[in-house]
Amino acid sequence: MSRARGFRRTVAERCTDWGLSGWFVLAVAFLYGPIIAAIVYAFNLGVVNKQTAVITGWTVQWFAAAWNDLSLRRAVEASLVVSFWAALISVLIGSALGYAMVRHPTLWVRRGLSGLTYTLLIVPETVIGVSLLLTFAVTGVPLSTASLIAGITPMAIAVVALIVRARVLTLDRRVEEAAADLGSSRFNTIRFIILPQILPAVVAGGVMAYTFSFDNLVVSAFLTTPQINTLPVYLYGSLQYGPSPAVYAAAAVVFVATLAMVGLAALVFRLARRPPVAFPSEET
Repeated sequence: MSRARGFRRTVAERCTDWGLSGWFVLAVAFLYGPIIAAIVYAFNLGVVNKQTAVITGWTVQWFAAAWNDLSLRRAVEASLVVSFWAALISVLIGSALGYAMVRHPTLWVRRGLSGLTYTLLIVPETVIGVSLLLTFAVTGVPLSTASLIAGITPMAIAVVALIVRARVLTLDRRVEEAAADLGSSRFNTIRFIILPQILPAVVAGGVMAYTFSFDNLVVSAFLTTPQINTLPVYLYGSLQYGPSPAVYAAAAVVFVATLAMVGLAALVFRLARRPPVAFPSEET
């Protein structure tokens, strides 16, 4: 009797494992299948500079065509500039915010900063884009590169703040207390002790902020103009009129670059998770 129950349990466990494995494969195919298809079609020859559902041949000419497209290059340049400034501002503000979320002496301030940070990630980007567009229209602020940077920076600040916060939580306060006992000022403690330990997290947050800003579509769609157009908005707009294979080539390059940036951020953040300098416990 016990053997029969054990056999049924084993069969049930195997069926569960197979079911979960199959569901995982379907989820991965659903998420990454379109991306793989876009990369494959970036090498499709197409017909008369148009993309076709059927593979008509293989070529790499569309990558050169994408590079020679002036409007596409301007969109890339705008994205690079906007992402750089958004990432720089995010690192400066987000690092201080992440540190204050852990080390501010007042509890309600820490909770308030945490709530504001999470709100920036929870609020839908469509709401943020519409709100910013209405705000700029009512106040008479013209849409420009500066307004676009201001629109996509808040979410990047939240990303940096959360990454830095995770690092600050692992710091050993006894190192700072020892520095204070030796006569170090608060500024020197932050500069020579705290900052070197959280620097990998700051770099990782900056890389993630740059990636998120470069790939931002929803908020950018509300704040771009015919003169200032980012790459995601350009790619989305080109899909409405029968995209050329050059658009797929540009999308493939963006995907590879984004993957490399995220991988770099993960590597840096892994270094940031190494145990910081700490004193041995009193028991030892």
